[in-house]
Amino acid sequence: MKKALLFEKAEKKYVEDLMTFEAIANELGCSDRTVRNWSKEGNWDIKRERHLNFQESLHQDAQDIALLLGQKIKEQLTEGTEPSSHIMHSFARISTSLLKIRDYERSIEAEGQDKDSAEKAAKNAAEIFKQTFGVDLES
Repeated sequence: MKKALLFEKAEKKYVEDLMTFEAIANELGCSDRTVRNWSKEGNWDIKRERHLNFQESLHQDAQDIALLLGQKIKEQLTEGTEPSSHIMHSFARISTSLLKIRDYERSIEAEGQDKDSAEKAAKNAAEIFKQTFGVDLES
C-alpha cells in the first residue's frame, strides 16, 4: 500500500478513532516509530484535540437543545395544555441520544481499558449524531 494511503488511514485512526500508535501500527503492518513520525509530520495531536473539542461542542449543543425542549414542555404543562407531540418526540429522541453519548464519553474516559470497545462506542456515537442531527462526524 502506498505511503500516502497508509498515512491517511493512520491519521483517521489516531484523530477520529482515538487509537494508539501501537494499535495503528499493528493494524496497518508498519512500525510504531513510523506512525509516530507521521503523527509529528501531520500535527495529529492538534487535529485530535480539535476533533474532540468539536465533538464536545456538539454534545453541549445537544444538551442545550434538550434543556430548551424540556422548558417548552414544562411551559405547556404549566399553561394547562398538552405538550405538542412533535416537541415530545424531539425531546425523547435527543434524550436517548444524550444517554448514549454519555456512555460513549465514559468509555473514552476509561482510557487504557478495552480499546476495541472505545472505538465501537465512538463509531456508535457518531452514528447517533448523524441520525439525530444530520451531522456526519466521520467525514
